[in-house]
Amino acid sequence: MNNQIRMLELVLSDEKLRTLYEYDDIPFTSIEQALSSENPIVVTVAKIIKGVSTNPEKGSLKEVYNVIVNYLNQNIL
Repeated sequence: MNNQIRMLELVLSDEKLRTLYEYDDIPFTSIEQALSSENPIVVTVAKIIKGVSTNPEKGSLKEVYNVIVNYLNQNIL
């Protein structure tokens, strides 16, 4: 298990998050698997983890933010 999956599991195990967004506790074996989830919250968390761990520079964090906002606007609003 790599660090990305550990972080994904840690975030998704949060009881408040799970209660608010009602997602199943599915054990993911890769970030790509989480990215293809039908639940937008799971996908959002995976996108954040992948984006931040791939390139932690400040400029890329703004890019990750933009990707997440666009994704949420298209899938939740």
